[in-house]
Amino acid sequence: MQSGRQQGEAHLFGRWPFSLCHVFLGRPVPGVLSAIGVIAFALVVRLAMGTPPPAPLLPFYPSIVIATFLGGRLPGYIAATLAWICAGYLFLNSGTGLGMQPGAPVAMLVYIPSTIIVLEVVHSLCTSAMNLIAAKEALEREGRDQAEQKAHLLGVIDELQAIYDEAPVGLGLLDGDLKFARINAALADMNGFSAEDHLGQSVWDLLPDLRSSAEPLLGKVLESGEVLRGVEITGETPAKPGVKRTWSEVFYPVHGPDGFRRGVGIFCVEITDLKQAREREDLLTREVDHRAKNLLAVVQSIVQMMKAQGTVSEFKDALIGRISAISRAHSHLSENRWNGVPLQALISDELTPYGIEFALGDETSNLILTSATAQALGMVLHELATNSAKYGALSTEGSVEVTCSSSSEDDAALVLRWAEAGGPAVAEPSAKGFGTRLIERSVTHGIGGKLDYQFRPEGVFCAISIPRTALR
Repeated sequence: MQSGRQQGEAHLFGRWPFSLCHVFLGRPVPGVLSAIGVIAFALVVRLAMGTPPPAPLLPFYPSIVIATFLGGRLPGYIAATLAWICAGYLFLNSGTGLGMQPGAPVAMLVYIPSTIIVLEVVHSLCTSAMNLIAAKEALEREGRDQAEQKAHLLGVIDELQAIYDEAPVGLGLLDGDLKFARINAALADMNGFSAEDHLGQSVWDLLPDLRSSAEPLLGKVLESGEVLRGVEITGETPAKPGVKRTWSEVFYPVHGPDGFRRGVGIFCVEITDLKQAREREDLLTREVDHRAKNLLAVVQSIVQMMKAQGTVSEFKDALIGRISAISRAHSHLSENRWNGVPLQALISDELTPYGIEFALGDETSNLILTSATAQALGMVLHELATNSAKYGALSTEGSVEVTCSSSSEDDAALVLRWAEAGGPAVAEPSAKGFGTRLIERSVTHGIGGKLDYQFRPEGVFCAISIPRTALR
């Protein structure tokens, strides 16, 4: 691993011969061989200089420098040792055994330390240079890595900013003074100002109607650092003046680099429609529950009022017919989500099966009956039609005229009239039957109106005054 590292560092110098610096560092065999080679070359040069040479030790200095440059301290000292041996040998007097030439010992005393100094200086310079180059390369790599990280972070920030700006929920950031430091388009639209108009502005300068409900909560987040979730805020904003709206919000603390709380973050979703839908659902649930109980009470009352006249089959048919009339009214109520029943639809349901034509004035054709009125009027029309089919004009070739027009009476909204003709002769009975009593009870108690019920010779006549309170 070290050899590979040193090889990589050797090429930091770039051009030859600087690329050879410490090329054999950590590789002893090539380093020793290079030291022997350069010393051998120096010895050849020295011998070629003749005797006596002008500078006897000069060829060995470059050899020691080159060996140290290539392999570091170990090859350098091997080259220096070999140079010392060669120099000592060359300083011997020829033919005198081991005797040295005059001045040679002094020269060796100077030569040996000087080569060591040159070796260490060269090794130190090469090492320092390589460390500097390596440090430079490391800094460049770190700079490239940081540039890549910065580009990546900028991309992430741009992506997060796009999500923040385009999120379908309201997002905002308030500073310690509860002034807008950041806001996205969704929250800006909820408030009724542009995003730029929010920045640096106090929340309460822009949204004064929300101050009483929101300020204590925002203060609590700033003071305690608590995250408040599922907070419902209701009020008005300039986006929709005069309209009470509701938001579900999350308030959370925002901390600075020093760890201290610097502001409050806002996550906001408008739930006005959802809350109204829930309220309508609760209202409808209560209405259905009330109507179910009321329906059972009406059916029970009908059963108790009916006398077992005729056969069981006739009693059963009469009971089912009256309950069916109530059911038809409830079907209309359900279709209209318990918001009332159109007068024209109710009359059509009860009379069309009998082939009875009816006429409504322009002022009454679009009227909507309350649920109680629809239920009672449906039973009245059912009783009139079934009685006519059994005993009155519809039992023969007679006819029935049904009209509905607005009333001139102060307490009445409209009058519905039923007039039979061409049927059997009619005489007022000595006692009121169940059908008559049911009609009277339904008009007076169920509708709250007035009833004019007559047994005229040409046929039954009935006029029902429906009050304004019976309409939606």
